[in-house]
Amino acid sequence: MTDERPLSTGDIARLLHVTAVAVLRWIRAGKVKAYRVPGGRYRIARDEFRKFLADNKIPVTLDVPTPRRVLVVDDEAPVRDAFEAALRAKGYEVVLASDGRQALRQIRQDGFDLIFLDILLPGVEGASVLKALKRRDPEALVVLITGHPYHDETLTALEHGPAML
Repeated sequence: MTDERPLSTGDIARLLHVTAVAVLRWIRAGKVKAYRVPGGRYRIARDEFRKFLADNKIPVTLDVPTPRRVLVVDDEAPVRDAFEAALRAKGYEVVLASDGRQALRQIRQDGFDLIFLDILLPGVEGASVLKALKRRDPEALVVLITGHPYHDETLTALEHGPAML
């Protein structure tokens, strides 16, 4: 049985090796038909994506399963290790970063389906990482993790767009 679930902008970006912003531009320009789900994120039916590929003569196979990629950013090794063990056990591909600078490098290099981001990090704070990430990929799924929910940096991070705390 083939997987006919709709694709996200991130799925398409990974398949075509482009940014999610490029996919958003195609949607807004009407080059690929999409619909919005509650929360405002776009989804593209696989048939519509196949049509887009054919119309633009782009060779891509949709039947190749790709593991979901997750970035875990936390300065505490036991927290990173716990996230990694739980996520790998469920079949996710996990990338770890121990500070804000590492996280920004990983985000520039790779696309992620989900990011767990600590707020209080050495070097570059989580709020700055989130701001840079949202500029690069406005639809990025981010879960903010912190032991200090009322810290000023947490409130600053929440100003940078949709994220879960």
